[in-house]
Amino acid sequence: MTWAPCRRIVRADVPPAFRVRGINAPLLLCWPPAALNSAADYSLDFAELLCCGDRIVEVVFEASGNQIAWSSIFGTFATAWIVWLTSGPQTVTVTSRTSDGQVFTVSVSVTVQSTASLIAPRLPLLPPNAITLGGVSFPDTSGAPLVTG
Repeated sequence: MTWAPCRRIVRADVPPAFRVRGINAPLLLCWPPAALNSAADYSLDFAELLCCGDRIVEVVFEASGNQIAWSSIFGTFATAWIVWLTSGPQTVTVTSRTSDGQVFTVSVSVTVQSTASLIAPRLPLLPPNAITLGGVSFPDTSGAPLVTG
């Protein structure tokens, strides 16, 4: 894999030491603040929820009032390029399906500042790990581009 998700990565589970203290997952799952009309890649790491040899085979991001340019799978990471079109507290729901048929749904919060981004984001059409040949991507059965990783 020549490209890796950025540092905006959170774990999909609560570390065992926190569970003992009664801390709930929604309190911990948040990405750093973003500016209105900014865009970047955001990831969720499902490594601790996957069992022996299990892997993520499908992922869906939902961000009401915002735009998702693409979503992809990078090993145990579910990653999406999100454009923040609404200011204030936002919630992104990430649903992943594993090769064993398990479905995990996790919500991540982010605060979008009302100050607009100074630089207009350029939306990538395909995830960086999409398989292309001569500028043409190859879709899977759902129409999403085939990816490596």
